[in-house]
Amino acid sequence: MRIDVQNLTHIYNEGQTDEVTALDDVSFTVGEGSITGIIGHTGSGKSTLIQHMNGLLKPSSGKIFADGTDITSKDVSMPEIRRKIGLVFQYPEYQLFEETVAKDIAFGPKNLGMSDAEIEKRVHTAMSLTDLDYEKFAVKSPFELSGGQKRRVAIAGVLAMEPEVLILDEPAAGLDPASHRSMMELVRRLNTEHNTTIVLVSHNMDDVAEYCTDVIVMDDGKIFLSGTPREVFRHSSELESKGLGLPFGQCLIREMNRQGADISGDSVLSGEDAAEAVLRWLEEKKC
Repeated sequence: MRIDVQNLTHIYNEGQTDEVTALDDVSFTVGEGSITGIIGHTGSGKSTLIQHMNGLLKPSSGKIFADGTDITSKDVSMPEIRRKIGLVFQYPEYQLFEETVAKDIAFGPKNLGMSDAEIEKRVHTAMSLTDLDYEKFAVKSPFELSGGQKRRVAIAGVLAMEPEVLILDEPAAGLDPASHRSMMELVRRLNTEHNTTIVLVSHNMDDVAEYCTDVIVMDDGKIFLSGTPREVFRHSSELESKGLGLPFGQCLIREMNRQGADISGDSVLSGEDAAEAVLRWLEEKKC
């Protein structure tokens, strides 16, 4: 599914003394099958933006089209839109509430009035997608699970609706390194193996550089930069001026050059990129 955001503006408390423009004439496209990263400092408009993309908020002006359907229209079926465009908030494990994992994952399909057989099928499929063994986890209380497992249950609950677009707000935040990597590989697999279009909000620049096909940088309710990760992270000074970090590999090469090296780092983002650049430099130096 493709999403087109056109001239989107959202004003909180419009007309009052504490009026705040959270989004200011924002336009962009999320391509079908892409992983689009949205980055920006706290208060830049990221959370407001993704809530519009799922129909949770209505804009002050502007429109959003999902495969040509105007989801900002009063006539649109919001349950159908939210089935196609799933939104997983930051720390979704705090929203788990059923007595078993299977019941929690089944909540959405059950509310849509699906048959028991279809619900069971969707629970099995969603647990498989998120690497939750059905026999091991289905009857467990979600509150007995680890943080990473709880988050997988929450994501499985959204996947059970079989969305075409999955919006994830900091899906790996607060997880230990192994769980973090596992979560991000799940995001990649959903995209590459199941053609799910992903919108990823993240403060982790290494995740954005490694996993995203496109990046949108928000600042003060507007789009500050956009492009591929390599295009966006070339603007290192501009990003740092907005309080944003850079991928590890880029930081490493820049620091080495500050210490006297002369390594070409134009295409360096990840640690692997940096290692290759350093090796090439060493070979050139005959070290």
